[in-house]
Amino acid sequence: MRRRDQRPTVAPAPRWRFGLPRTSWLDNGLEVLICHRPGQHIASVCLSLDIPLNSEPRDIEGVATITQRCLDEGTLQHPGISFSEALEDIGAVLDGSVGLSASQLFLDVPTAALPQALLLLAEAVSSPELAESHVERHRELRLADIAQTFASSSRSAQVAFRKACLPRRFRASRMAGGSASRVARVTVEDVRAFHATHYRPEGATLIITADLTAEVYAWVDAAFSGWQVPGTVTPQHPTLEPRAPHRWLIDRPGAVQADLRLGALGIDRTDPRWADLQVATYAVGGAFLSRLNRVLREERGFTYGVHLTNQPMRSSGLLAVQGSFRTEVVGEAVQLAAQLINITEHALTETEVSEAVRYYTGSSPLRYSTAAGVTQNLAALVAAGVSADFIDANAYALTQVTPASATEALAGLLPPDRLTLVAVGSAEELTRPLNDIGWPVTEHSL
Repeated sequence: MRRRDQRPTVAPAPRWRFGLPRTSWLDNGLEVLICHRPGQHIASVCLSLDIPLNSEPRDIEGVATITQRCLDEGTLQHPGISFSEALEDIGAVLDGSVGLSASQLFLDVPTAALPQALLLLAEAVSSPELAESHVERHRELRLADIAQTFASSSRSAQVAFRKACLPRRFRASRMAGGSASRVARVTVEDVRAFHATHYRPEGATLIITADLTAEVYAWVDAAFSGWQVPGTVTPQHPTLEPRAPHRWLIDRPGAVQADLRLGALGIDRTDPRWADLQVATYAVGGAFLSRLNRVLREERGFTYGVHLTNQPMRSSGLLAVQGSFRTEVVGEAVQLAAQLINITEHALTETEVSEAVRYYTGSSPLRYSTAAGVTQNLAALVAAGVSADFIDANAYALTQVTPASATEALAGLLPPDRLTLVAVGSAEELTRPLNDIGWPVTEHSL
């Protein structure tokens, strides 16, 4: 019998490993990833279509977004509201998103109704109704989205920062959903033509996560084997290149605070420095007591919160300090932020690195603990052109990060002379203080 004053020994947690999906293909080219997760009785499904946004005609950018949003408005088999009623009858929820590299449909449904749900998903992607009234409504909704984006200083800063970091020849420099002038041109004929050309099984990936049996393969075959599209399309995923650094001020007259973005083009998951950058980003601006938040929020009281964000794309990524600051402290905040992310002379410490590694390795099992978590994370990798093997490989790479390697990665990606600054706020109040600290800005409109 153990005495009360004898505490049990706590052993280190065993190394977590991701359960790799079973991979197969249908004859039409559709890749199928099956993730069996015992006890998960709500199936999470993603159909990821290899449709990079540079597939859109330049003058109607936004057509991919409108096409995807119309898919659940009705199919040829279930026109109009009868499609949503068919989903509701089996407890299914269908949603979607359009990114720079892929259009994706997400489906959640009780596992018992998965066969019917897969049939409805196949209908939505292969034979949508695409009625003119649906296209018109979603075009107007998208125009309202754009207006709402530019009503927000934070979202405006993000749009401007992407534009400032990437040359205009790249589709990634512009909003995924298209600009107002181009969205306004999208017609029902454009949507139907885009769907007919680009919605195809070859290159697409179907991910299913749930407590599954071998019957799932028959369900997938019954739903998707008949999906055939004539002709061929070869999607192009360009390698992004950085633009020369810019310092832009987006005027918002009378604003009492400014939204800032300070950073540069980063790297993607295939770069050997990826694990080092994850650790460095967390230490400098990811944790609550990271360097940026500790100084600019806790010590100076300039902001409610500031972060160093790392947003990977299929090629490269966006690496930036972001936060909202009181107008009267913006000059000093930019100066301090630039000093804090210049870690060449103030290298990351062993403690900072070990805490970041512990966070990532400790939170990974939680991120993949549900069917939805597995599917969503795999969908992000599929869109990035990365296989599921990346998950375990990256988990191991994180444990090999050192203070020197993390410091070198961040310092190399954010050199002081290559930083782009975007500020959204009162030009009348911000121009002089930014000029005074050696960050001369030019006014820019979106």
